[in-house]
Amino acid sequence: MDTTCCPECGEIAEVRERSVLESTHGPIEHAKIVCVEHHWFLMPVSYLHSSPAPSRNPGVRSPR
Repeated sequence: MDTTCCPECGEIAEVRERSVLESTHGPIEHAKIVCVEHHWFLMPVSYLHSSPAPSRNPGVRSPR
């Protein structure tokens, strides 16, 4: 499973699918990501963050 950080809430997000979309500057690879809070985004792969570090307290969510 390929993971990243959600750009909205910072929680872990799964990369569900990847595709190449055409642009005026040539094809750009995009990824659809979905986080544990059910936010989803379709964004260029170059915008993805590396996998988040595991929490020191698994099961404890960070405050908002």
